[in-house]
Amino acid sequence: MPTPTRPEAPRSRVAAGAGWQAELLPPLAYQARFTAASPSIGFTFDPQSGVHALGSDRRTDFHARPHGLAYLPAGCDVYSESAQGGEYLKISFNHPPQALPHGAPPVTGLVDAGAIAAARRLRRLLLQPGGPDMPGCEWLVQQLAQRAGEALSSSKPPPRLAACMTPRRLRQIDELIDARLDDPGLSVADLAAQLGLSDGFFARAFKAAAGLAPHDHLIERRLARARALLRRPGARLVDIALACGFASHAHMTATFQSRLGLAPSVLRSASRRHG
Repeated sequence: MPTPTRPEAPRSRVAAGAGWQAELLPPLAYQARFTAASPSIGFTFDPQSGVHALGSDRRTDFHARPHGLAYLPAGCDVYSESAQGGEYLKISFNHPPQALPHGAPPVTGLVDAGAIAAARRLRRLLLQPGGPDMPGCEWLVQQLAQRAGEALSSSKPPPRLAACMTPRRLRQIDELIDARLDDPGLSVADLAAQLGLSDGFFARAFKAAAGLAPHDHLIERRLARARALLRRPGARLVDIALACGFASHAHMTATFQSRLGLAPSVLRSASRRHG
């Protein structure tokens, strides 16, 4: 019998400047244990679940929401494992930037619209097949440090609307999206109905909790599935588009160009060369 082909394993994309390193980690299962040698900030593009311990020996289950910002101080003991993982942006600093408050504890799940925009733009630069624009990367790293510092220093409580989107409800939304991702008719109204909420209230509460509109989140999930399928040898682009709920190959290509700055075919070729 012929040996079945397997998806190509993606590798991280790295850019480094004076005093910092940005690494885009692929969505792979992982297990890690280390003591942070330097402060870092992170950004979760995909929802993740697993077990971790930050700054203590107590391991707890975690369910990281997508589009969340994290901070890890130097010297912090870390254990983390996930059976599936998710795309994650990690930025390490040789020395703590002035923008980050001194002595802040490890924090995960910070929601900041400015950080979401900066992290997406940095991901876009790191994915470019010709190598990232380093001045652009450096500017975005500074922006993310600034946004993380402001979020860590803020004493304002989260909006009351955000409390309506409990971790359980957010997981319900992602489970529905994953189950119906091939359905181009999946709508915000369907997501709201899953929780028994009105469309308008759901949209406002989701944005308050996740930092972006539910339709925007749905597009990100379609992109993540498409990028995973692109690693399968021989997969046709039109089939990938339909499997991810895009109306057509052209629709998927336009979305890739808009969000990631390159076409699916270019990303597949670049990923193979990179790997």
